[in-house]
Amino acid sequence: MKTHTTLKSFIPLGLFLLNLFLAGGLFILFYRLHVPLGLSCTYPLTGSTLIALGVPLILNVAAAILWRKTWFKLLQLSLLLLAGLCLMTVWLGSYPYSPLDFSRGNFSVLQGFLITRQGWVDQRVTSGDILVLQSGSLAGISLLSDLPDMECQWTSLNGGAWDDPGSCDTAYSVPFADYDILTVRIVPGCKLPPLRGQLKISIMP
Repeated sequence: MKTHTTLKSFIPLGLFLLNLFLAGGLFILFYRLHVPLGLSCTYPLTGSTLIALGVPLILNVAAAILWRKTWFKLLQLSLLLLAGLCLMTVWLGSYPYSPLDFSRGNFSVLQGFLITRQGWVDQRVTSGDILVLQSGSLAGISLLSDLPDMECQWTSLNGGAWDDPGSCDTAYSVPFADYDILTVRIVPGCKLPPLRGQLKISIMP
């Protein structure tokens, strides 16, 4: 009798672990399918995580309602913890309210730059990289980020010309110099602080 009671006490934990396993599988599926959730001002992984946790939560709520007498007590732990994980995901993934620093490191909203040149394959580079360009040539520079409606201001150390220095997607004319340093000041919105990106240009004659 005591053994039966002990085993029964582990059922809620076992159901929660089963829910976590299901959520993990769903997260991998939704992440690979790039399913959008339409949440603004949130880190990209937030949507996939919420869906992955939300599906088991909804299934648990349905089971608790349909079979209240049998399942409600057993599912209480899962319901509380899954709901808590959903709330934590929203909090951590929210750009305005998260304690995570989304302006730097692996979480940075600046994912790099896309460089386009005529006759070349598009090149993806990160902030601080060195590019080799020919003097007098043109290169398209696009900011890579998941945030919409960002503001950018580009500057060139050695007099490079810009198609639109106030755009996050612009064209750069390489000056007749030995090198150049491009700096962009980014205002990302969503109550995130401004940040800077930089590209170093090694210029061929």
